[in-house]
Amino acid sequence: MKSVMDQKDFLCDDLFVYWRIHPTKELDAFWENYLKENEEFRDPFNQAIEAFETIRSKRGTFQINEVSALQKLNEKIEKRKKIKWRRIYASSAAVLLLTLISTFFIFNEGPKKTESGMFSVGGVTDNNNIQLFTGNDVLEIDNNSTLNLSEKKNSAVIKNPLTQKEVGLNDNRVNTLIVPYGKRSTLILADGSKVHLNSGTKMEFPSTFSEKRREINVEGEIFIEVVKKRNSSFVIHTPHSQITVHGTSFNVSSYSEDAKESVVLVNGSVEVKSHNSTVLLKPNEMAEIENKLIQCKQVNVSDYTSWTDGYMQLNKMPLNEVLKKIGRYYNVEFRYNPVLDLNKQTCSGKLFLSDNLNDVLEAFSKMTYFKYEKLSDETIFIYQ
Repeated sequence: MKSVMDQKDFLCDDLFVYWRIHPTKELDAFWENYLKENEEFRDPFNQAIEAFETIRSKRGTFQINEVSALQKLNEKIEKRKKIKWRRIYASSAAVLLLTLISTFFIFNEGPKKTESGMFSVGGVTDNNNIQLFTGNDVLEIDNNSTLNLSEKKNSAVIKNPLTQKEVGLNDNRVNTLIVPYGKRSTLILADGSKVHLNSGTKMEFPSTFSEKRREINVEGEIFIEVVKKRNSSFVIHTPHSQITVHGTSFNVSSYSEDAKESVVLVNGSVEVKSHNSTVLLKPNEMAEIENKLIQCKQVNVSDYTSWTDGYMQLNKMPLNEVLKKIGRYYNVEFRYNPVLDLNKQTCSGKLFLSDNLNDVLEAFSKMTYFKYEKLSDETIFIYQ
């Protein structure tokens, strides 16, 4: 925010306006902390609250320079034109701002209150530990650890840069590895196939495979390099498909909250089945599954696999999808006003997935010209 603030500045701030209409504990805490750090702004802040309530309740005459307020609004609209957003309307600067301020100044009437709420993307999980369920045991595993089942039968060697330990696995039951939002893990299966598990992924797998058929269940996102074995098929079950593999590497994304599931082939060959549809993928092709139908198209595979190398390759990706992926990766939730139409705006480039979330947010802000405010460690507000 500016180094000098008056009540007009607060009334033209989207976050302030939204807070006055939709107060939450997080926003209350945000503004309380803001005033503690900027005590010199407390008087204009309180004046803005009083003025806001005067407008909303249609009481009295509100004394603010009309030209100044409208100028600020027009500056926001002009800024959007310069950066070529796809949809440009006067109301897109901020629906709530127009309703509560512009309408009053132009028509000298009370506001037309909108009840539109915030959109939210990303994900926050209560349990922030990677967990391995095997038999009656539950083991907590460090982030970015590798579980290797290929070295000893019915056991897993868990490795990270600092430690290594061996745990026993139940031969007769399916094991389950749960990787929450904000975490990643790697699993080397009993046959030597290597699986990278992205945030928010659940995978079920046996301690050993049968000679003729290898099967795992996945919900979330994985990149897998399957070891080819003669007379032994490898099958992946997801909530919406069955993928039969013949020695290959590919990416599977099948989150329960997503409308689409995707399979992207890097090399080799896979067969994707969903209900009555079947496709055989070639390298650099993607199968996209939605409403029981499969569509196949050519893609740049790095757009879908770059997360395994610590960055996101963005190629005209809708901004709401970018935020969803960042949210999963860092276990945070993004909130924004639906007027921003983030699903209709895209960006391209390379976004490095730093250990420091602030670095990622700054990079996103520079790529898109959107601003952000951290309401808490887990909630981030996106605005213009």
